[in-house]
Amino acid sequence: MPTFGKMTVDIKNAKSITGPGTLESDNSGQVWFDFSGKPYPTSIDWKKATTLTFTPTMGKAKTYHAADTEYFFNGGWVGPRLVLQKAR
Repeated sequence: MPTFGKMTVDIKNAKSITGPGTLESDNSGQVWFDFSGKPYPTSIDWKKATTLTFTPTMGKAKTYHAADTEYFFNGGWVGPRLVLQKAR
């Protein structure tokens, strides 16, 4: 079941980017965040990303280190997908 909220991407020497989206996981243990609108980080921003903080609509925020995550973008998507934890 997706969890709605916002993701804040802190970027070295630049302003943070905060955009809406959903946090999801599957049975393999993979966890990802899909941006559902702008603003969202570009692949260029991603190279300077330091931390990511997901703040759900209800509940506690959780922070991830950008170096431990992956950035994906497909032309048919609204925004990028951030894989926060790979499948086990």
